[in-house]
Amino acid sequence: MKRNAEAGHALPLVALALATLMGFGGMAADVGYWRYQERQQQSATDAAAIGGAQQLLRASCPNNGLATSAAQQDAADNSFTNGGSVSVVVNNPPSAGAFNGDQCAVMVQITTSNVPVFLTRLSGRSFMTTSTKAIARIVNDNNSCIFLLSSGSQTNFNGATVNAPGCSIAMNGTANFNGARITAAHIGYAGSTPNENGATFPMASPAAMPPVADPCPEILGCAALASGAPSTGNCISFNGNGFHGTLPPGCYSHLNLNGATVTMSGTYVLSGDTNFNGATITGTGVTLYVPAGSTAPNFNGVSAATMTPPTTGPYAGVLYYQVPSNTSGPNFNGTNVNLSGLVYCPACDVNFNGAQGGYLVLVLGSANFNGGTAKDFATPPAGQTLIRNVVLAQ
Repeated sequence: MKRNAEAGHALPLVALALATLMGFGGMAADVGYWRYQERQQQSATDAAAIGGAQQLLRASCPNNGLATSAAQQDAADNSFTNGGSVSVVVNNPPSAGAFNGDQCAVMVQITTSNVPVFLTRLSGRSFMTTSTKAIARIVNDNNSCIFLLSSGSQTNFNGATVNAPGCSIAMNGTANFNGARITAAHIGYAGSTPNENGATFPMASPAAMPPVADPCPEILGCAALASGAPSTGNCISFNGNGFHGTLPPGCYSHLNLNGATVTMSGTYVLSGDTNFNGATITGTGVTLYVPAGSTAPNFNGVSAATMTPPTTGPYAGVLYYQVPSNTSGPNFNGTNVNLSGLVYCPACDVNFNGAQGGYLVLVLGSANFNGGTAKDFATPPAGQTLIRNVVLAQ
């Protein structure tokens, strides 16, 4: 029996098998491409959500217009420009999901309707639609306590004891740790290698890092003072030598509290010279504002000073604010100085000995923490730090 004629029967089966294999291969190639495109789009969506939320750090929440503008710009910078086949929808606050109604959260959804189809065009589809979503929100969880911003300076910890186990220390310059004991969650320097002779570091040791930026824009009260200073008009001169009583808030062109026992509350503009020598100060809800051209106050000779910032209002959390152009160095070196809140003097060299266990954030040019009593920095309260961050929440 001849079988030569039967050889042709297998060809259709082979062709069908090859077509099927090519179809699966084409689908695998297209799926791989779609997933690559989706990853690119998700990265752009994440960046857009973060960019939108970062703009809210410097504005009040909510602000959908500001968030939308920033988020769509970030999406465009990552090759997803709103319009045509690309839709970039921004909602502040989010309109659905776990963060629905969170006024400081930004939801971004990018939809692309022209993702090309290559080897599976035979299925009748030329394009696929890809949609990605991300939510970024502002949180208060920054545990930094000490910022030393002057890049060309040296901070002196010579013989000092600093206890800040729940905080980090960031220096744009370098430091002298000779004989010091520094307990901190992180210690970073952007300048030259510091002197660690005889120093001990029970937790983190100093490590090189990139320079850090001034955190003032991420602190609501600090940003408020930077954008709108309290009035320096109608300032008065007050000679309170031996004074006992409550010092009214306001603007002081000269303030002498030598030997005084005073209670303070409110905003004090120190537009001239200030003398606290021998004073006993109890301050609750206090903001001290030092404008350009003023002499920074000296707390070195106080008998005792316990001062806390306001907890509400536009300057909430800010105890001391000195404008960046004023380089006069305040002196907080008294042994009985106990401060809480933000101490902001980003261009100053500050003598400091005023940490006795309160939640304190120092933003200084450089500092001297020499010897004396231990400087105790409280661990920042979870979710209630002065400095705000943007995190990708979803």
